[in-house]
Amino acid sequence: MKKVLAAFLVLAVLLTGVWAGGSSESSNGVERLEILLSDDTLEGGAMAKAVERFNAEYADKGIEVYINEIAYGDMQTQIQNRAMAGDLPALIRSGHFVQYNDLAYPLDGKIGDLTNDDFVMNGAVNGSLYAGTVNATAVGLIINKTAFDKAGVSYPLTEEDRWTWDEFLAALDQVMAANQGDLDYGLVIDYSQQRIKTVLYQFGMQEFDPEDPKHLIFDSPATKEGLEFLLSLYENGYSSVSAGLGTENAQQMFKTGRVAAHLAGNWVITDYTENITDFEWIPVLMPMDERIATCLGGNYLYAFDGTGQEEAACEFIRWFFEPENYIQYCKDGNYLPGVRGIEVDYDVPGLDIFVQELNASSTVPEDDRAIEQSYVGKDPGNVIRDNLARAIAGEISVDDVIDITTRTFLETYEDLYE
Repeated sequence: MKKVLAAFLVLAVLLTGVWAGGSSESSNGVERLEILLSDDTLEGGAMAKAVERFNAEYADKGIEVYINEIAYGDMQTQIQNRAMAGDLPALIRSGHFVQYNDLAYPLDGKIGDLTNDDFVMNGAVNGSLYAGTVNATAVGLIINKTAFDKAGVSYPLTEEDRWTWDEFLAALDQVMAANQGDLDYGLVIDYSQQRIKTVLYQFGMQEFDPEDPKHLIFDSPATKEGLEFLLSLYENGYSSVSAGLGTENAQQMFKTGRVAAHLAGNWVITDYTENITDFEWIPVLMPMDERIATCLGGNYLYAFDGTGQEEAACEFIRWFFEPENYIQYCKDGNYLPGVRGIEVDYDVPGLDIFVQELNASSTVPEDDRAIEQSYVGKDPGNVIRDNLARAIAGEISVDDVIDITTRTFLETYEDLYE
């Protein structure tokens, strides 16, 4: 029976294509380390370039890294199958860590002086570092510079000049008045829970009590104020209702030149650089209310335990996060740094503003995200986004949005209480 099961597991691994890049191995005195990842080719091959530099530097040191790039949608299946077959890769770059942290190898003291506090996303388990943030994403604001300049309205590029949300709406009023007939909306917001929560965090929202992660505190005056503010943007004509309902794409709307500002993720910068030719645009600092905040995303880099290659994998991670090597990686991929205090001289303009947002942000969004991720396999979905859309459509009230979201959280995450 054991032989049949082993044969089945090997067949499952082969059918999912996980050995397309070859398994991690040692040959001719060289230890070959597989790094499993997705989308590097689409993102400019920044990791491939880093691996090439590492291999050149370590040509006479007995370690060689190679990339096994797979489809993003196949990652979970491959990790599960390879774990069962005892064939995990030495290294992985992935947006998911909590789901697999029981398979990860501890990094404390093995990758130089870096600790969890040095990274912008939480890669710790029970206080010990297991994964570093390889790159980050952040929410920010991009404006139609042509329209703002025509109106003679200045925009914040430094903390001293950062708008409040009231000041930003006053600026939009001036811009819209000076560009009558040329602009349809002052602001479009992606149909995304991450963008919506960024604004809510700025108004003081917090999902979980920092003193007691089991205590849900989403239902608060700050949350209500933030949701009422977002709803007012649609009710008062600042934002497109169709974008708020997800029936029209905010990114495409901004590219027409008929929108004054776009609340977006930093990844749109490449698209705008390549495809906007009819007007000038520029990232600026987002408005604030109770606090400065942006919602983060990104990828982790970590090693798997039990491969027999943990020491060599840690050597690659240590080398990768050395400032000179890491800055080049961020520059090659136009990535926001996942390591605090890193400064990158980007070739693409505007990314430095997103880095400012990342560095200035309250830790509350990441604190909440870490708690959510601790509930492995539990996901309330886009409950805030979907029910705010219902409020925009006039189906429910802001109080209903809060009630439905609270109930969904309590049903999804065990042991929570209000």
